[in-house]
Amino acid sequence: MHLKRIARRLAISAVAPAPDDLNRVAPAADAPEVVRPDSGLQPLTQVRTLLHLMQLNALARRQAGLAIESQPGFVARLKALIADLPTDSAQAVLDELAEADWADPDLIAALCRISRAGAAALLRSPVLRDHDLLSLLKDSADCASLIARRSHLSPPVIDALIAGADTVTVTTLLNNHNLRLNAAAFDALTDRARTEIALRAPLTRHPLLTRKAATRLLDLVGPDLRASLLGRFEGLHARHFHTTPPTDAAQTLHRLQGGDFVAFREGLSRLTGLDRAVVDRALTQDSAVPLVLLLSAAGIDRAAFADILTQVQALNDGHPRINERHLAFVRGLFDLDADEARQRLGAIYSH
Repeated sequence: MHLKRIARRLAISAVAPAPDDLNRVAPAADAPEVVRPDSGLQPLTQVRTLLHLMQLNALARRQAGLAIESQPGFVARLKALIADLPTDSAQAVLDELAEADWADPDLIAALCRISRAGAAALLRSPVLRDHDLLSLLKDSADCASLIARRSHLSPPVIDALIAGADTVTVTTLLNNHNLRLNAAAFDALTDRARTEIALRAPLTRHPLLTRKAATRLLDLVGPDLRASLLGRFEGLHARHFHTTPPTDAAQTLHRLQGGDFVAFREGLSRLTGLDRAVVDRALTQDSAVPLVLLLSAAGIDRAAFADILTQVQALNDGHPRINERHLAFVRGLFDLDADEARQRLGAIYSH
């Protein structure tokens, strides 16, 4: 097979520009038959041999202090061979390549596009560069969650994930505590958390959370997460986002549906004429009675109660809690007119 001879020539070629095709490494008469399409040898044997030659070339260039240069023809041949392998054989090759620090980055990036199973292994590869990852993010939404699991990502790749990935992927990013998120990343994540409820808990609990982001989160999260923030950051005070408060019941409910719990509370305060502190206290209770009284005082119809309760519980750490027996009683409170509901709330929270 002349492998030693080819390897020696390949190592010598490391001090010259990398060839575009393996056939340019040595004359055709000296090239190993396994790299020829018509060689008749098993494709897996060809793949193993070509990868061995790639490794030798990379090691030789590294020892010579030269950058490893991509070989487009070589990469294309290998990609085609690997793509045609049986699934189990191909996966074994991909798993090995995922750990190979000598692999050609262009080959790894190309193989990531063959299948999700292949990408799941290869997106761990240490040789992938920022532009490889950004290109994969642009071309394949399936790659985003896999990239978010990498042990290291640069700020540009993190920024791209935060800006364009779905909620599940961004949650994966937040739960990957190997990554060093910077202040700008936390600002962008907090912006998303205004309307994406699922981001609030992992963001609140992130070990690198900045004080600025914590301050902004304080007005978005429910009692349990708020207590966690106050326990981590001494002297933390809530600061509202600079958004226009809702002016009527329709706007108030629309902001609730959009996940803006701050605006919902502000809207209830304006609609009922009650202090914001009273509204906040009422919504932290386990009982649903204060919520119903607030809705009655705000003139919001009982028909919307079930949807409102679900939204408030999602944004408020499960509060208020209610069972079926209690539901009939609290629905009856909608029979109170707005003034009566307001008076009852005032009596409950006047001290």
